[in-house]
Amino acid sequence: MKKLIILTLLIVLSGCKKEDYTTNETVTTTNDPTKITKEDISKINYIEYGIDNKAKLTLDSWEAYNTISRAIETVKQADFTFFKSDDTIFNTTLNDIHTTTPDAINSAPIKARVLILRTKLLKFRELINLNTAKKNEKLLALKELFQSFSYVTLQINKKFEKEAQNIIKPDSL
Repeated sequence: MKKLIILTLLIVLSGCKKEDYTTNETVTTTNDPTKITKEDISKINYIEYGIDNKAKLTLDSWEAYNTISRAIETVKQADFTFFKSDDTIFNTTLNDIHTTTPDAINSAPIKARVLILRTKLLKFRELINLNTAKKNEKLLALKELFQSFSYVTLQINKKFEKEAQNIIKPDSL
């Protein structure tokens, strides 16, 4: 009698489908409502400033700026590896953007914009790694990040433009 019950149990258990459980898991991960897609990113409206030719040489030598620029370009493709990667790389880049500013652009307005950029980088990294963050919060933080990076570029362009102007001041009497 025991053998018959055990045999029946084995037949019943072997007839269970394991696929149902795995299918449900894949459906929940692919339909993640907090996941940011490339289409979501393309809908973000902000003014993007390019690098002026006068500033290009200075910015090409600024490695921290270039690292962040590349990271933002990958984020536009919905690739968040820079923000989800090793803490030391991210923190080193944040430290370098602040401490290795080239002398040609080391001014108070640019330092202020860099500080804002650092803050937005930290905020976005925190939200992208937070499982409970909502999609609209992540998108808002991403927009702020794009804007702050663009404003750093704008401020650098303004500095070079202002230096290129030769304004002759009249002699005061």
